Amino acid sequence: MFTLSSIVDFNLQPNKISRRNNNEKTFPKPLFFPEECLQEIFSYFSNDASTLSKCLLVNKFWFKNAASILWKSPFDKLQNPSAKLIETYLKFLDIRSKTVLSQIGIFSSYPSSYSSFSTPEFKYAQYVKTLHYKGLYESACAFIFGNNCRPKDLKGEKKCLTLVRELSLFLIRKCPSIYIISYDTEEIDFFVQDIYLSSLTLMPEVYHLFKRVRKLNCGGKYKKGSLMNVMSSYCKNLTSLELNFYEFDMYLDGDRKEPSKMSSLLLEQEDLRNLIIRGPFRFLTEFLTPLESQSKSLSLIHFERVQFNNLLLLESVTTCKNLETMIFIDCMNLNDETLAPLASTSFLRLKKLIFKNAHKSRLDNLARLIQRTKGSLREIRFRRREFKNMVIRNVPDIPINVTKTISICCPNLIIFEGHLEKETMPHFLTLLNTTFLEKLYISLEFKKNFEFFRSQVAFQLPDTLNHLSISIREQFSVKDLEQFLELCSAPLISLQFPQSSFIDDNYLDVITEFAKQVGTLKKVAFSKNSLITEKGIQKAKQSISFVKKNGEEKV
Repeated sequence: MFTLSSIVDFNLQPNKISRRNNNEKTFPKPLFFPEECLQEIFSYFSNDASTLSKCLLVNKFWFKNAASILWKSPFDKLQNPSAKLIETYLKFLDIRSKTVLSQIGIFSSYPSSYSSFSTPEFKYAQYVKTLHYKGLYESACAFIFGNNCRPKDLKGEKKCLTLVRELSLFLIRKCPSIYIISYDTEEIDFFVQDIYLSSLTLMPEVYHLFKRVRKLNCGGKYKKGSLMNVMSSYCKNLTSLELNFYEFDMYLDGDRKEPSKMSSLLLEQEDLRNLIIRGPFRFLTEFLTPLESQSKSLSLIHFERVQFNNLLLLESVTTCKNLETMIFIDCMNLNDETLAPLASTSFLRLKKLIFKNAHKSRLDNLARLIQRTKGSLREIRFRRREFKNMVIRNVPDIPINVTKTISICCPNLIIFEGHLEKETMPHFLTLLNTTFLEKLYISLEFKKNFEFFRSQVAFQLPDTLNHLSISIREQFSVKDLEQFLELCSAPLISLQFPQSSFIDDNYLDVITEFAKQVGTLKKVAFSKNSLITEKGIQKAKQSISFVKKNGEEKV
């Protein structure tokens, strides 16, 4: 497994110090990489702030390249609000902003050093690419009121929002590389709605930001139509629009102007490629009516927790025949009737279909949708069964007619995910023989699991298969696993059993022997509740580089 510690030692020990003479010490130098290579390496640690922070300390060259990743989205994906981030950015504010904040007691409430400190040499702000409002707001709250505290009254909220506004304007002015805006406030309840957003839209700098923004995330307990309508006059180059609706959006006092205001932003886009909609919205059909304006450019559409009350919602999608990705997750009322519009359209460029929803035993229109792609699909994902959250019994996760259609009409499939039952097994075996699968993620629930492990499934796994993950709860024997792997000729790179808590070192020994024989297996992962010991893991690592019991690893 690649780690930065293999390149540079972050914990230099005294015995590693060499001496040229009694007065001079030298430390081991980190290996030199061209800037492009170092950026590529650091990109693998974009979500690992701890490692990147250590890289800042190596030398100025590493500092510059690590900082550009560490500080590109400082308020996004914070585990906890960060008052220290606010402190850092306060040091860069100009006299005008400091005066504004002093008037509301921001500086006067804290040590005098805040108003007199010198501006740091390193300009952290120059690397920011994402303006993430929620993280900024919550960090400002932590700075003013302490961790896990929110304003208790309107005065406190205005104080917090003034700080957020000044910091936002600073970032907008000093960060010409910002191209992502997240105005998703999620479940935050403001005393006064829109107090922050309305104040920002009056600033000329914000209009320039709107012109260059490429990705917009909009959501929360406020009327998003007003914001989107203002943005529509300037923001015309979006490639990705994400709308997150909450329960608030189901009760807008009959405000029928909201969807038309929101649609104005959609209509003005010149090259929108991704449209992501999460959560229920009363007027979603009206908002999507002008979707035809983006029919040529739109390549991805994602519905999650959306309520489908009629056919009209998906009729607008049928105009987007260039779609390459179509995603439906946990949607309500997404049945065979509401899917009807998609069944009459040929999406000949569709490569990825994700359908993870509760449904009845037959979905004929979904099968027709797959059939009319004419073999373009390369990835299909259905919901696997998570045995801690059992789905309704006797209802197949993948209808038999859909599985049959996939096995016949998807010869170019390379990724498949779903739940298998006895009724769908014949079509699954056909799927193995008619495709060139590279990744296979399945869950099983047979009363007698040996029927799967002692069947010809392993023998029929295609020789293109590199990654196999089997979620199974009922126990199978070590001998069953051994026989399964003996029949498997696929050059597996990863093998995972993320939900089998009964697996112990004896099973791992069998997998290790398989790894020695095939010579390709590099990663195995098991349930965190499995019985595999640390001793067994260390023994397996002599033949397999990555062995963990953390649940399923992404591949």
